Amino acid sequence: MKKARSMKNDPSLQNYAFQLPTQNNLDQGDHTSVLGHDPRFNLNIFLRESHNCYTYFLNLQSQEAIELCKKDFKYHNMCRRAQPGMLSGFPRLTDKDYTCPKIEARTLADNPDIYKLKSNKQKCHTGFYKGAMVTAPGRDYHYYRFNDDGVWTHKPGYKPSTKYDANNNLIYDPQWASRDYGGTLNYKNFCGYYCIPRNKSRKNMNHLSTEERNNTFSNNKKEWKNHNSLLNKLKVKKTNNTRKVLGKRVASLLMEGKKI
Repeated sequence: MKKARSMKNDPSLQNYAFQLPTQNNLDQGDHTSVLGHDPRFNLNIFLRESHNCYTYFLNLQSQEAIELCKKDFKYHNMCRRAQPGMLSGFPRLTDKDYTCPKIEARTLADNPDIYKLKSNKQKCHTGFYKGAMVTAPGRDYHYYRFNDDGVWTHKPGYKPSTKYDANNNLIYDPQWASRDYGGTLNYKNFCGYYCIPRNKSRKNMNHLSTEERNNTFSNNKKEWKNHNSLLNKLKVKKTNNTRKVLGKRVASLLMEGKKI
């Protein structure tokens, strides 16, 4: 969900100076700990904004994503986040892609070392930790992870990681947790449990699409200026749900026979 800028913290100079540590003492290869009380995804606004449930599920952080966020947040009050399938070259997600088979295919294409369990009763092999995936048909996907301290946690988009479900109850099992956040944001489809490698060298993610990496979709100031010009023309404010308002406004103009 997108919220008005007033609902988010304004970045400080300290936020802009933030860098991930080059040597992480929590990175122990196949023995890397995964902890529910680990605050690392919540400490810096640019890290929190640019890392979502997918990156949290993978327990990965990206300095490149943080640097992109520092540039994007100023203009859009939001940041690009890794999406399943981006790394392996899948096209951008559409409403039809938010199904268990399609999101699972994208996840496993990016990370072939992840494998699926038949039930929550099964344990992961040594060197892996457990996660889960759900979808809200036509709207979104979501991931959870099971930590070494026996707690299920997740990170809802740009928000801080949490151990609570949609009803503010502790999550004992994602399959039976409350996942209805209102409207179409109801993660009613449970896709399954998965085992994720602890070793960061055995998993990966991508915050940029293939088009962006190949520079066929540029990200310079001119592109942002053109984007903002179009939003102003269509009377879309920064605090609006841009995609929803933009779609309605374009449809209205087309019906009126006007050129965009």
